Amino acid sequence: MPREQTRRILDALRAVPRGRVASYGQIAMLAGHPRGAGGARDVVSILVSMSEKENLPWWRIVRKDGAIALSPGSGAELQRSLLLREGVAFDASGKVAQAYFWTMDE
Repeated sequence: MPREQTRRILDALRAVPRGRVASYGQIAMLAGHPRGAGGARDVVSILVSMSEKENLPWWRIVRKDGAIALSPGSGAELQRSLLLREGVAFDASGKVAQAYFWTMDE
């Protein structure tokens, strides 16, 4: 991935405010990645490889339906705990309530 695209994705990830979530695709779009061009996969790749080193708020990124992508025992419980600590609520199905998705114009 070109460095400029990586920088834009990092900036978009850092912009998600405390108490809000964004989807992988939403971050890709914010970073200027066109739909269908692998943008969400690029976001996942950056989160996996750079979250710790870049101190990224990885827990604020969820699937577009509000589901946590990590599986139980592989970080899902930690992500849920970190989101709850920031005041993010979950619906009855265990997904982040839509009201907590970042609208980017806040």
